[in-house]
Amino acid sequence: MVLPQVAAAKPPAAKAAKQPIGVGAITGPQSAKVRAKLLKILRDSGSYEVTDVEDVKPGAAAATYQNMAKGISADAIVVGNVSRAMTLTLSVYGANGARVDAVQIKGGGSAPKLLKEMDNELEISLADPFERSRGEAKAAAAAPAASPAAPPPKAKDEDADEEEEEPAAAAVAKPEPAPKATAKGESEEVEAVDLTETPEEPSTEEQSSSSSSDSASTSESSQGGLRPYEISLGLRGYNRKFQYTGVTQGALVPYELALAPTIFIAGDIYPGAFSGDGPLSHIGIMGRFEYGIATSSNYQAPGASGQPTVTPLKTSVYEYQLGLRARLPLGQQELGFFAVYGNQTFTLSGDSTAGKQPYAVVPDVHYHYLRFGLDARIHVSKLVAGAHVAPRFLTAMSELDKRGVWFPGATGSGLDFGLMLGWQLKPWLMPAAGLDIVRYGFDFNNLPATPPPRVIAGGATDTYASVWLGVLANLDFLSGGASASAGAASDSSSSSESSGSADQADKSEEETPPPPSKKHPAKKTPPKAAPPPPSGPSAKAKKAAPPPPEPAAKNKKRKTKAKAKAPEPEVEEEEEE
Repeated sequence: MVLPQVAAAKPPAAKAAKQPIGVGAITGPQSAKVRAKLLKILRDSGSYEVTDVEDVKPGAAAATYQNMAKGISADAIVVGNVSRAMTLTLSVYGANGARVDAVQIKGGGSAPKLLKEMDNELEISLADPFERSRGEAKAAAAAPAASPAAPPPKAKDEDADEEEEEPAAAAVAKPEPAPKATAKGESEEVEAVDLTETPEEPSTEEQSSSSSSDSASTSESSQGGLRPYEISLGLRGYNRKFQYTGVTQGALVPYELALAPTIFIAGDIYPGAFSGDGPLSHIGIMGRFEYGIATSSNYQAPGASGQPTVTPLKTSVYEYQLGLRARLPLGQQELGFFAVYGNQTFTLSGDSTAGKQPYAVVPDVHYHYLRFGLDARIHVSKLVAGAHVAPRFLTAMSELDKRGVWFPGATGSGLDFGLMLGWQLKPWLMPAAGLDIVRYGFDFNNLPATPPPRVIAGGATDTYASVWLGVLANLDFLSGGASASAGAASDSSSSSESSGSADQADKSEEETPPPPSKKHPAKKTPPKAAPPPPSGPSAKAKKAAPPPPEPAAKNKKRKTKAKAKAPEPEVEEEEEE
């Protein structure tokens, strides 16, 4: 009794498998919070199987991403960087180590805004790069088994049933090649191995694609941290007032210089920031040098006839500082702490003989000091505001405490503070202007002495007020401009990689000839009459869509049939001989 065949009810479709991905390191300000947010969003989406691979850093070699993806069986590895402007740049690398794409999420200058934008944009922005990496992984896995050749014709009597039962499977079955014409004794098994191994040789397009990915990773590995150096140049106009305080005795003359110019150069350098953005990249060396342009003062002394005598006095002015600075980035803002050694000198030449006196009218000063302080810098869009304050602890004040001439035993200290405003004209260039005030105070410690001192005063103040104009130039690896250019480079490299892959597929399809079809032994022709293999693809091979993989049961059935047919050519060759 033959029962009608009833189609069995299909089981419910399995839920789509999660795509395996790895999440590497995130560098830059607030990187820990940003990375935790990235992991949470991807895991909560339900679409990805996320593996934490924090040891993989941005800028690593392509082989590092490839080995990690292979080790965790992932389709993609994602790493990122947060700029000082709180812009997150995520780079997605495929299973072959090449960068698939880079996406940016702008945080508007603050960490809370960036985390909020990640909630809104992250999953959507990464969906396309992840899908492309999945497609590339599937194509790479299917490439060794795919064959562009059309299936060979089969004998009507033996394979008719098989063609009816499994038409789709026959399209992907590997053809059994005929023996080579040049080597009559070679077995079919050796020839089949040769055919399957041939496509695995790297093509020119693959090598160029690998070279482009290596160059992309090399350019990214050159990225460092926040502002490795900053240099400022400018012109300053200053006013000086040296005045005595308390009880005075002797020929003491206060000194005032209305306005005089100086030029200055200052800079900071952070050696660790050239290679990364870790804690050591925020400790650097700071220095400054300022030189007064030649200025003269006119000293007026009473003459013998009652008319004042004018004597020009030339000034010599310079100052230098050298020390250490540590910075604390706070989003777009920055707080700095510094400790420097400095020397400020202001001398007058020509006053030692004024009025035929053997001593100077105004004391020359050479202040040696230790300066400890803090500064801050605030960014509001392109406007930059800064401020600093620092006390100065005098370690020496040559000439001012000279015994027998001025005030032996004098003590003193100083304080300086200033404000600055700048405009971010370019990511690396900022014109700026500022106001600085430096003030020293002294106690001259009038002690009894023998012989009595030539001059007596309770103390003095020495004040310098100035305004300046200058320009600041820096190299900042974490600026928005650097991130944007990195993203553009990623887009161009990924497009060239995809076009290279398409060209590679077309070329392999055109250059790989279909193997000769197996013929019936009774109709076998001598090797000389065998036609040469065709040089181009058939129309059917070009239009055929990639077939689905064979089911395991049918694949097993085909292998059994192939095994049974394998010895037939050898037996018939013996009969012919």
